[in-house]
Parts: sequence; structure tokens; C-alpha cells
Amino acid sequence: MIRILLLLALFGCAGKSHRVDIRDMKFIPADLEVKKGDNVVFVNHDIVNHNVTDASGGKWSSSVLAPDSSWTYKAIEKADYYCSFHPVMKGKIVIR
Repeated sequence: MIRILLLLALFGCAGKSHRVDIRDMKFIPADLEVKKGDNVVFVNHDIVNHNVTDASGGKWSSSVLAPDSSWTYKAIEKADYYCSFHPVMKGKIVIR
């Protein structure tokens, strides 16, 4: 038990994972509330390529998400994002 507590203290607890589906040219859910350090997994279910790009200056961006592929983002701060291939696709991550 002590070893487990020491490992958790050294490496921290893994954050929770959340899923955002990309379907019908939308991020679902479009607005997601997470805790700092949580992972957000974006999964492309569309028949076309997409990406996930930070809307406030391009601090980060996924690679191209081909159909049936995914990408994981570690949420460290609130973020508005969009698909740079289809700019009408928008979403938001809120840190609670």
C-alpha cells in the first residue's frame, strides 16, 4: 500500500479520459467540461479528413485525422478549437 501511495505521489494520478466524436461535420459534444490534466480523445467517424486546431493563435494542432482515426489532447487550459479544413466545425474545452 505504501509503495502505491509513493508511486502516486511521484507520478501523479492519471487524468480522466473524455471523448469527442467527429461526425456529420461536427464535434460532438461541441462544448466539453473537463478537469485540468484530463485527456480528450477526438475520434473521426466522418468519411473525410479532419483535424483539431487551437483557435486562439494556433498553439497546437492535431495531425490529419483520417476516417476512423483518433488523436488525444491533454487539457491544460481552456481552449476553443476548430477544424482548419472545415472552419465551420468548432468546439470548446472548459476547465472546471
